[in-house]
Amino acid sequence: MLRACLNKLRRSDLSIVAAEPLIRSCVAATSQSSGRSSGATDNINNIETIDRSPLQGLPKQLLRKIPIAAAIIALSLSIAPAQTRSIKADRAVWSKYLPTVGERLNYDVSWSDFIVAGELTIETKDRRSFDGVDGFHVSAQAQSVGMVSAFVYKVNDIYESFLSAATLQPFRAEKNSRRGKKREQASVIIDQQHRTARLSDGRTIEIPPDTYDLAGLVFAIRAMDLTAGKARVFNVLEEGKLYKISVEAEGSEKVTTRAGTFDTIRIATRAIGGGSDSNLYNLKMRITNDARRLPVEITAEPKWGSVRVRLTSMTGANKR
Repeated sequence: MLRACLNKLRRSDLSIVAAEPLIRSCVAATSQSSGRSSGATDNINNIETIDRSPLQGLPKQLLRKIPIAAAIIALSLSIAPAQTRSIKADRAVWSKYLPTVGERLNYDVSWSDFIVAGELTIETKDRRSFDGVDGFHVSAQAQSVGMVSAFVYKVNDIYESFLSAATLQPFRAEKNSRRGKKREQASVIIDQQHRTARLSDGRTIEIPPDTYDLAGLVFAIRAMDLTAGKARVFNVLEEGKLYKISVEAEGSEKVTTRAGTFDTIRIATRAIGGGSDSNLYNLKMRITNDARRLPVEITAEPKWGSVRVRLTSMTGANKR
């Protein structure tokens, strides 16, 4: 019954608002088929009723992972010698791209092509001296929205990164997270020169050269050489763990979203080794083939369903 409902929703081509009655009927029909009383389905607006429904598992799994998947666009390095260029060469590429203060990029995050489960915002907030370093303050915020946020699982993760204007490497990062009833704050001071990271719990860990946090990774990818066939390996520091990710440009595509039609470069990211969460970094990304390097779309196929992040609007990102 649940599978039939999901297939019907996929074929309906409805917006999330127009699809709401169909979603509700799916929940009600599934609840009745599972032997629950009709009284429970009459109270479908009750969050406890929804939380016990057979739909609970997949959306909760999805929304625990969306903040990480979405924030890597685009949503952050030990360089593999056989595949990559020198740091000096990378700085030459960076000289062609710098974050634009005031740029704000807004995205919808959808699950299985029909449920708009969340929103992502990537923003360049400021450029000034931070702790004596000329740097950019950038952020990525991922949050659940609509019925998913109200009835299933509330998520609001904010990643703040402070990037050196000279290298676009992060020297400080902060995270404020809300997932359900759990709230968490964390920070890290990254010393690229001495290859150490000091975590908010007091630990200091060794890191490879050019390590990035999640928000910083977005801007590092935008700044890299996007010639097809060239790969670069990034080290990402997230929740005190290091992940190694290969990023490679594959070819050109034209992509249309609510924000417009764009000529883009398709990029594949792939986790190298890693644990159970490493598959979240196996993504396809589309970035505009111009000086703005706008992340337009990201897609992923984790085991709990396809995820798509698409640019819906932007400010402060004039063509240049």
